[in-house]
Amino acid sequence: MLKPKPVKSLDIREILTILKKRKWLIIIPMILVTGIAYGATFFMAPKYESSTIVWIDRPSNVSSELQRILGGTNRRESREEQRNRRLAIEAELTSQGYLFQLIENLRIDEDPDISREAAKLRETNTTISLEQIKFNLLVEKLREQISVSFYGSDQIKITVESESPILARDIAEQLTTILEAEKTKYEMQKISDNQRFTDVQLKKTEQYYQLAIDSLNDARVRLSNLQLPENIASEENRLDILSTIDNIDLETDDYLNAQKSIRKQLKEYELDNLTFKFSDTMVELRTTIDGLITSYVNMMEKYTWNDQNVINVNIRLNDNTRLLENTIKSIIEKEFATYPENQMSILVRSYIVRENLDILNSKKRKLKQSLKRIDDSINMIPKLESEINELVNQVADYRRYRDAFKTEETTVGLLSERAKERTTYKIIEPAKLPLEPFWPNKRNVILIGLVLGVVLGGAFVFLFELLDNSFKRVEDIEDELGVRVVATIPKIEKYHLYR
Repeated sequence: MLKPKPVKSLDIREILTILKKRKWLIIIPMILVTGIAYGATFFMAPKYESSTIVWIDRPSNVSSELQRILGGTNRRESREEQRNRRLAIEAELTSQGYLFQLIENLRIDEDPDISREAAKLRETNTTISLEQIKFNLLVEKLREQISVSFYGSDQIKITVESESPILARDIAEQLTTILEAEKTKYEMQKISDNQRFTDVQLKKTEQYYQLAIDSLNDARVRLSNLQLPENIASEENRLDILSTIDNIDLETDDYLNAQKSIRKQLKEYELDNLTFKFSDTMVELRTTIDGLITSYVNMMEKYTWNDQNVINVNIRLNDNTRLLENTIKSIIEKEFATYPENQMSILVRSYIVRENLDILNSKKRKLKQSLKRIDDSINMIPKLESEINELVNQVADYRRYRDAFKTEETTVGLLSERAKERTTYKIIEPAKLPLEPFWPNKRNVILIGLVLGVVLGGAFVFLFELLDNSFKRVEDIEDELGVRVVATIPKIEKYHLYR
């Protein structure tokens, strides 16, 4: 049975011996790569960086009184809000309006390299003018060169990169100059707009204030009218209407029961599909009955049920109802004269019950509407009182707004004078001429070259050791030959002859 070969452990001394033996495989790539990297720095276009720090003044163009009313606060900005503000400033600085001014002021478009690049691009874009292509190229390049960062909450750092140190400084200076000019212009425009806004809002507030006063007076008049006894139904009227509705419900139940019985009889005699046409007399009677129901309901709101006016209307309503029943009876006896008397009687009862149910439903519906009007009138008093309280507060608020906008007129004038003596953006640290390029950084390049050289040399050592089949240890010979090594002769690097 073959014994498995023991796993050879890696000795650190062997590694050091290998590195010592093949040291030139590491040293030579390290020197070559570092030298090439260092030499390449002389062929790289140097880049210079110039920056300026600007303080952002954010004055309030609203008076303290109006700011307090509008709920203005001086809360601290969150990181997300500050980031968004930085992006907004950077977008503003790199907008076409700013960059076009920058290009014109510094005459960057006169660079012959830009002109040549634009001319090449125009070969494939003949519809666009050379000047437009040139400006588009410059805008894109400038956007890559300009960046904005925050120093605290109210200071920004504008950094410009360029292959020319003078151009880097000039771009940073011009950007701050353009920014200051534009912001001052915007500040003055904002104050002017605020003045117009204040004038408009003052007029509107005056109108709202007057409307609120008129609404308050109107609500007080309505409350006064509702509180007059003759203009509001009493609780007794309300109870009478509820009692009348209950009586109608009882009558309706009786008619519904009768209608069920009549329908069965009609079905037995196969009379359930018979109809007859309303005569003009019936239509006039129904119109009169509907008008009497409306009059009856209106009187129930003002008088009790036993008042003579209510009784008279009720008598007329009952008389017309009976007249309608008689009219229905005469029409049916005329149209269905050939039918047996018992069947004709069932038909008469059927149509009379149907009309009475319709009259009762109409009466009940109008009484419920009347009851709702009474309840609304009763409930309107606390609502009106609440409305009056709200209107009183509203009048006070509009008075405060009006007084605040009147104060604002004076405040805006003062702010306008102060804005003429200050700028919104102030330069804390002006742009300086960079003395050395920030790219390429020779020290970093050399360090990177050294690291790459060591890595490459190590790869060479590993490869050579992998391809080297010679014996390196006594154990390797014993494993290969299967015999034990008795002695070894060490390699003598140097020897001395002694006399």
